[in-house]
Amino acid sequence: MNSHSDPIAFSDPGEVPVLDWLDTQTIDVDARYQRGLDEARVERILASFAWDSFGAIVVAPAGDRYHCIDGQHRLEAAKRHPKIAHVPAVIITSRAVEGEAATFVTVNRDRKNVSQLEMYWAELAAGNPEAQTVAKVAERTNIRILRSPTPAKDTKPGDTMAIGAVRALIDARGAMRAREMLAILSGAALAPISAHHIRAVERLITDPEFRDQMEADSLLESLAGSNFEAEAKVFASTHRLPHWRAFASVWFKATRKKRKATGAAPAAAPTPQGVRPSLRPVPAPVRLAARPAPQTAHTTTTARVLGDPEPGRSALDQRGRS
Repeated sequence: MNSHSDPIAFSDPGEVPVLDWLDTQTIDVDARYQRGLDEARVERILASFAWDSFGAIVVAPAGDRYHCIDGQHRLEAAKRHPKIAHVPAVIITSRAVEGEAATFVTVNRDRKNVSQLEMYWAELAAGNPEAQTVAKVAERTNIRILRSPTPAKDTKPGDTMAIGAVRALIDARGAMRAREMLAILSGAALAPISAHHIRAVERLITDPEFRDQMEADSLLESLAGSNFEAEAKVFASTHRLPHWRAFASVWFKATRKKRKATGAAPAAAPTPQGVRPSLRPVPAPVRLAARPAPQTAHTTTTARVLGDPEPGRSALDQRGRS
């Protein structure tokens, strides 16, 4: 590391680029180094086109026209927008196609994509309804969503970084059913709660293969204070299963053994009121939803309704019928 007295060796930044607004019809894409166009991405940009988030594309002169080096999807969306004729551009100097390709490599190699965890916190700050629903579910189940990736040894019971799995669970099952399942993991004091854990408990509580033999109270009791990581890892390797399926199998076996050891009778088929997990570890009382009748999977991902839906309807049902 250089001391304050040592000179710092900076690279030559090169020629200063020009910032300008260019006619979209004068800008081309060179297929020799550019990626193929992702139509779905272009349509997403076009559907919510806004200058606030457009930024500037990067181009290089090509005769009396320009080649787009970075921002081809934004450029294509601008070309399709009836009210857009010019776009802001950073105009660099390059050495023919070799220089353009080298710039393309540098720009994309050094770019850091926004993670799901970072996106969640940004959406929450922006007041996104879906992010607010996730935050409310987490709060009511005593789960703490971490702000950044954290080593497992530094996490506390109830911590999670698996924001993608939490969102997928809420989208698929609705906010109240998701709370039932997440409350089991929170009550078991897992640290951290992983995506494997979330998918495993969802399988045990909802899959016809397990749900009629699985009581949430018994599952929580089996998980509390136990570490099944090593056993699940061996099971996954031996049976060539995804890690989350291995967790589900190991947890099911442990819960069934515990019931037999205590002389408990096999669990009866659940009543229409559904499975009720023990929520004693959760500070705030949680009302449990009735198990919805089998139905096709929901694909809606934008929550417009916060809080508890009316009895007998999942949060996603409400969103689709609003």
